[in-house]
Amino acid sequence: MRLIHHTQPIRTRNMTRNLRLLTCFAPLFLLAACQQMPRQQTGSSAAASQQPPATSQTAAQQAAPSQQQAKANTPVVEFRLAQAQAGKNLTALRVENQTLHYQPAPILIRDDLTSVTPMKTKEGQPFVRLQFNQGGAQKLAQVTRQNPGKSLLFTINGQLVGMPRITAPINDGILNLTMNSEAQAINVTNAIIGQQAVTATPPRN
Repeated sequence: MRLIHHTQPIRTRNMTRNLRLLTCFAPLFLLAACQQMPRQQTGSSAAASQQPPATSQTAAQQAAPSQQQAKANTPVVEFRLAQAQAGKNLTALRVENQTLHYQPAPILIRDDLTSVTPMKTKEGQPFVRLQFNQGGAQKLAQVTRQNPGKSLLFTINGQLVGMPRITAPINDGILNLTMNSEAQAINVTNAIIGQQAVTATPPRN
């Protein structure tokens, strides 16, 4: 569902923290880590700094586990095309009082995103704004142009977060997902960034 009313960021007690996280992560969407301030050297840490620099082989060996750990902690964000009618190679999913049939392979993933922002309309309706990169925007435009009336199943780490219905082509690379509350919008944002696990909440169309 796309909201085109006047919008503003959600401002709550925790919003300052969330905005800082977004400022840090949104530009490359976790493709690069935020730079940390250097800490003062004391005791053993100062002595360690006097040791000869590690060789390239040692540095590579030390970097490999960190890269693997970072990859393991990266949230799995996926969008799948779904429809009401059963079809070949489609998987059935019961959601509240309806059954949807979706394609197992995702059509959009986290790597297609550049930023995520919790917002609310002028009337106070919370939603999450997803901004796609050039490649993701092209896929989003094609999918929404070719599949009117179908839905996009939005999941984080396998949990269903939303299922917006496709009503018109989305050509600007921005997908707005309606949330039940401001808390849910912030929760979903943090889950995509990788700051916390998403809380299961019945999605809205």
